[in-house]
Parts: sequence; structure tokens; C-alpha cells
Amino acid sequence: MIRLQKKLFYNGNIYTMSAEQPIANNVLIEANKIIALNVESAPEAELINLAGKTMLPGFNDSHLHVLNFGMNLNIIDLNGVSSIAELIELTKNYLAKNDVKAEQWVFGWGWNQELFKEKRMPNRFDLDQASKQIPIVLTRTCGHLAVVNSKALNLLDISAKTEVTGGKIGKDESGSLTGIFAENALELVYKWRDNLDVSGIKSHILKAAKKLRKMGLTHVQTDDLASTNAGYQKVMQAYYELADENNLPIKFNLQLRLKTPAEIREFLSKNSLSKYSDYLTLGPLKILADGSLGAGTAALRKNYHDQPNNKGKLAYSYQEMYNLIETAFKNNLQVACHAIGDRTLEVYLAILGQLQPKFNQQLRNRIVHCQISDYKLLNKMAELNISADIQPAFTATDWQIVAKRVGKEREILSYAWKTMFDLGINAAGGSDCPIETPAPLWGISCAVNRQDKNNKPEGGWLPWQKLTLTDALKLYTKNAAYNCFKENEIGQIKEDYLADFTILAGNPYKISETKIKDIEVAGTVVNGNLVWN
Repeated sequence: MIRLQKKLFYNGNIYTMSAEQPIANNVLIEANKIIALNVESAPEAELINLAGKTMLPGFNDSHLHVLNFGMNLNIIDLNGVSSIAELIELTKNYLAKNDVKAEQWVFGWGWNQELFKEKRMPNRFDLDQASKQIPIVLTRTCGHLAVVNSKALNLLDISAKTEVTGGKIGKDESGSLTGIFAENALELVYKWRDNLDVSGIKSHILKAAKKLRKMGLTHVQTDDLASTNAGYQKVMQAYYELADENNLPIKFNLQLRLKTPAEIREFLSKNSLSKYSDYLTLGPLKILADGSLGAGTAALRKNYHDQPNNKGKLAYSYQEMYNLIETAFKNNLQVACHAIGDRTLEVYLAILGQLQPKFNQQLRNRIVHCQISDYKLLNKMAELNISADIQPAFTATDWQIVAKRVGKEREILSYAWKTMFDLGINAAGGSDCPIETPAPLWGISCAVNRQDKNNKPEGGWLPWQKLTLTDALKLYTKNAAYNCFKENEIGQIKEDYLADFTILAGNPYKISETKIKDIEVAGTVVNGNLVWN
């Protein structure tokens, strides 16, 4: 049977995200390209009846961790745990169900002490109740902090005198180890994770990508190079092989987490920044410059409101970050900097203010997260033409802790998505998965409603920062494409653009805004290939 190269999508609600033509009656594609909109007939095309469903440009997550997501599918899921007792019980159940042997390392992810009845972080003595023979590592939902049991501490062979640059090893008031590891100290713990080979990395990427496609994602911008202790070149090799095998279910733009100027130069000597395939491109240098608000490690200009002697941590000195960014610019590399705290944001913008004019480049440098801010910092972003990769889902999990962490005065100027739009900052939407669910419709719902899954707080958190539905959809389509230099290929349904679409069972424009999160993804189209869920 001969497969028709042309397909006509019709009888649906087609929203293009194009200012010139926001709505289309039908879309005609040939192979992997859109060739026309609103055709009167297409007798030579395969007819795809959308049957009243909604078609949008393919969803694009501007920042997540695909390899971590795939790896975490096989570990202890601690999301939503409401007490330390429940955390211990889930860990015990996992050990029993998987017949874990003594000294076989066990990992878990997703706990959040803000949800615990005890309102404190777990410690090694809590985890000892699950096992004293099996080393256990349970990572907080933010990914910036973990707790280990006493067995793990023994195998790590560290003491209360051990120090880590850019990280913290927790101690109690008497100076004894608590089992808490934060930021760069996590490297001591994660070296015990499986040293994956290329085949194992490919397996995790594929497993994750197939789940992402079911959620409507056709493109992701993923920070994976430091997700395993196998080394960045093995991760690159896994992606190269999957692309060569035509085995990538969705498209990938790789964010390059390289930690030193020497590592940047080494990477570029082995890998070309030119387009590898339709499904694989290399993106910006990713700088992990501070921690998280929940863990108290995001770098603030003033002390944490609830931790008077803590301002968080910068992972790099001013000069170290300057050298990293200068090396990137010399090699025509865009920079995407993880900046949650306002001190980190301030330092990054100061360096860009020095270096961008010097190199006279238009690399669309980016700030990932951009949570704690103020009008002066946001105006500086606009002045320097800096883009943002925001995580709308963070509003649903963070609204109860932000005032506690930074005080009311700083709270009302933070997570300022609408202000970014008003200032002309190109804001793109991401999930930071596995920190949050990668489902774009949840992120869109959070951007529009600024509420959690129980529709709290009433009226939305900082409601003046709500986005319209159209702007929320742009986060995951048009704006995400711009941040990775693909605004003339994807992100809109237009002639000559690639045929990447997300098909929804319901129409987000025709239902209550609080119901957006409940819409099901009916199918995805990547380079013209249709997969119905």
C-alpha cells in the first residue's frame, strides 16, 4: 500500500499562534512541512478528520531534564508524601518489593518538607528506620538537596570536617552529620548512582520521550549532560545514535551544562554546534548558578525571612561566572543561566551588561526560572534583551512558601510572568521535569489561574500576574521556539513551517479556565507523523 505524502487536517478548532492568521479551517501538509492553510480541496491528500478536536502548534518545553525523568521512573516516587512517617513506609515497601540486597544503593525523588506534618526536613536517623544495612538517598523535589541514611554516610567515608566548595553537608547543633547534602555536595552522593553505558542512557531517554509525546510535547530543550556520572560524551553519543537510528520520538535541543571554560573548549572540540538532524540540535551553555527556594540555597540579596543567617549560595564567584560566559561568547554560544534568587539574577545581568556590548552578539541569552526579582531587575532584563524560561507550575507548589522564605515585600514582585510580557521579555514555558510534571496543559493552567490542583488560593496567587490563555499557550509554542532560534520552523502553524502539532480532545478556549488542566491530549504530530493517544 502506497502511503500518501500529503495529509489534510480538517473539521477541528485550529489555533495557529500566528498574529497574521490566528485561526485556520484546515491545514495541508506534505511530508514534514505545512504547504497551505484553508485549502478548498485536496483530492490527492490523506484526510485526517479532527472530529471537533483542537489543534495547536506542537508543545515545546523550554527547560527540563529528560534523562533524569527517565532514570527516575525506576526509583522511589516520593511526590505528594505528607509526613516523614509516610516517607519511611514508602521506602520500606520499595526495599521489600524489589528485594534489595545489603549495600545495594537505593535512590528516591520528590519529597517536600513543606508538605510534611512534622514541618521539618528528614534526617539520617529517620531513614535508618527504613534500613541500616542498605544505603538510601532520597532527593528533595527541587533536586538541590538530598538526605541519606547512616549506612550511606559510612560508605561515603566523610566526616563532620569534610567541606565542599559550592555545597553544604548538614550538621546539627553539636556538629554531628544530619545526612543532608545540598548543591555541589550532592556529587559525593550521586557518584554511587548507576554508571550507565550508552545503551542504558538511550533506554532512559526513549522511555521518557515516549511519555512526553503522550503529553503533547513535540520538542524539548533538555539539560542532560550532567545527569549521570557516565560523563557528558556518553550522553552525547546516546543522542547521536538515537538520531542516526531515526529513533527519537520527539525533537531535542540539548542545553549544555559545562562547568569550566576548559570543559567548554573540550566539548566544542568534539561536538559541532551546527544542526545534527531535524530531531537533534545543540543549544545554549547551561550555568547552574544557585540553588532552590525550597531548600534555602537560592542566592538572595537579603537574608531569608525565615532563616536570618542565610542568604543562600552562589555556585560561582563573579569572576568564575564571567570567565564561563566570556568563553561561551567567544565560541558563539548562547547562555542560559539558572537563577532563582535575586542576587544570582543581579550578578548574571551585571556580567551580561559588561560582555554583550563587547562581543556585539545577538545570542538571546536566557534566565532559567527567574523567580525572586523586582521591577529594576526585570527592566534590566528587557534593556539587555534577555529571554526567560519560566516554570508556571512552580506557582502551584510555591505559593504557600514564598512569603515565608522572602517576606511579603519581595513576594509581590516575584514570579512576575505578566510583568515580563508587559516589558516585552520573551518568556517561554518549561516544567523543570522531574521537579514538576512535564504536562504542558498543567503549566498552561498554572499560568492562567495561578492555583494549585485544589484551585487554591481562591482567585489565584498574585492574581495581577495571571496570563491570558493565548499568552499561556505562546509560552509553550511560539515563545519557546524563539528562545532556541527555531521561530521560523516551529511554534506556529504557518506555510513552510514544520508539521509539528498537538491535538487536544477539548478546546481550552471553550471551557472554564479551571478545567484546562483536565483536557486530554488526543494525539501528536512530529514532522508530519501522526500518533494518536
